[in-house]
Amino acid sequence: MIGEGLAILAALSYGGAAVSIVQSKPGAQADNGVFLSVLVLFGISGGIWLGSGVVPLSALWQPEGLCAIGVFALAGLSANGLARWSMYRATERIGAVPATLLRRLTPIFVLPFAYLLLEQIPDVATLWGGFVILIGVWIYLRPSTQPAAAGLSSGVMLGLLSPLAYALAYSLRGLGLNGLPDPALGTFVGAGAAIIWSLARHGLHRSPEWGLRYLLTDRSPAHWRTALALSAGQLLQFFALKTSTVATVALLGTLEVLFSAVFMWLIYGREGVDIKRLFAATLCALGGTALMILA
Repeated sequence: MIGEGLAILAALSYGGAAVSIVQSKPGAQADNGVFLSVLVLFGISGGIWLGSGVVPLSALWQPEGLCAIGVFALAGLSANGLARWSMYRATERIGAVPATLLRRLTPIFVLPFAYLLLEQIPDVATLWGGFVILIGVWIYLRPSTQPAAAGLSSGVMLGLLSPLAYALAYSLRGLGLNGLPDPALGTFVGAGAAIIWSLARHGLHRSPEWGLRYLLTDRSPAHWRTALALSAGQLLQFFALKTSTVATVALLGTLEVLFSAVFMWLIYGREGVDIKRLFAATLCALGGTALMILA
């Protein structure tokens, strides 16, 4: 139950981050805090890893440790680089709720990756619980699945790229944890790989000076809130994968959309949220979550 509980807390963090991304967009001058969020994740996870001492430094230089570090780096590039960038851009173009709906495809993409990389096959209770949760998400989002025509094509494509990259990252994280069972270390390595990738990508785009300005410009309170929420969500997911299956963590991640809707309701009132649908969707989500946890 520990892994499932951490996955639910991760979904809560990601739900808050989705709303915060939308709030920070009007004042953004560059990347809307994407790089800032990776830097915050790098610092927090590094501090936890160094303080916990779960994996000694000597283990990192063993063949199994080096292989795990490489896998963590690939997972970081997939999650912190490709998936997070596309999540930001899709949320900006089609809104928090539609973009979150598209990310609910992550469990579908996870199943083949988990089987191929980890030989994990979810049990019947997990599949039924996830199905009930997805029904709840569909109940709430059904009238909101048609975003405005402006930016629809590119926004939807970015929205589909995000769950595909996240699904690959989930499975790579689980694979890396088999070699080095330290979620904080895995998060730290993945964030570091994403930082190097971002610096190289934007530095080559025009110039290193331009790249640094672009990556470090957006640092408003809203950007810091997003960075902290995303960092908490990813760390919690990584720790959840240590004691739960990839499919379970991905399916519980679908609760993010309901948390996002609740936050929207608290901030903007009834104008932004259909309360009746949210209530029905929440009942389904609670039922599906209980089925997965109790099983």
